[in-house]
Order: sequence, then C-alpha cells, then structure tokens
Amino acid sequence: MFVGQYEHSLDEKGRVVLPAPFRAFVAERGYVTQLDGCIGLWSQETFREVAEKWKTESEASRISMRVFRKLMNSVREVKLDSAGRVTLPRELLDNIGFESQVVVSGLFDRVEIWPSGTYTAEQESVEADAELAEAVARLGL
Repeated sequence: MFVGQYEHSLDEKGRVVLPAPFRAFVAERGYVTQLDGCIGLWSQETFREVAEKWKTESEASRISMRVFRKLMNSVREVKLDSAGRVTLPRELLDNIGFESQVVVSGLFDRVEIWPSGTYTAEQESVEADAELAEAVARLGL
C-alpha cells in the first residue's frame, strides 16, 4: 500500500528517486501513464489488475475501444535503477508541464508523481478542504 508524500527533484534525464517505502512495492518494474495532472505509477501486479478493469470496461461498452487503445498505448514500463530512480517518459513530462521539483505521493494502490506547484495548488484549494471535512464527517473519523 502506498501512503505519504515526499518532495524530490527531477533530473535533466527525467529521473526521480522513489522514496524508500515505495521501492519494494514497485520492485524492479512498474508501469506509468498520464492521469489528471500527474503521472500514475503502478507495480507490475497492480497494473495488471488496472489493465483488466480497462479491458472489462471496453468489452462492456462503458468505454470505447478507441479510449481503451489510447489508455493502453499511453502506458510505459519503467524500471528502478541501482539508485532507486525511475526514468519518466519525456512525452508524459512535457504533456503535464513538469519542472525540476516534484511531489511523489502515495495513493493506496498507486504512486502519483506531480509537478510540485500543481500538487500544492490542488491540495491547498478551498474545494479540497471542504471535501476533506465532508469526507471525515461522513466516515466518522
């Protein structure tokens, strides 16, 4: 399970160090794709489950084959190097507008890698605070 957030730098080659707690879950191989404003990273095992869900949605016509292809074609395999870094695909970094500072955030079954400014704006929004308050009350926390 992925939890917590960590600030890191993205080097000129598009590499980011994964926090030590996340490395074991990703092991030697993971899968990345663009999400809503960030890059999602899954372990090999978890991504297989995600891809199966996408396939099921396509077969049930809840998403089109075009969308399924687009989702699957945007995925890239990444590997941890000896320093615990993954190299993120340049096209994903450019599409999202990454600069040198990133936030690596755990989101239960995946890791999200955000441009630092985007992450901060998302987390500090008035809407996020209101949604959190409502969720905490609803869940009885």
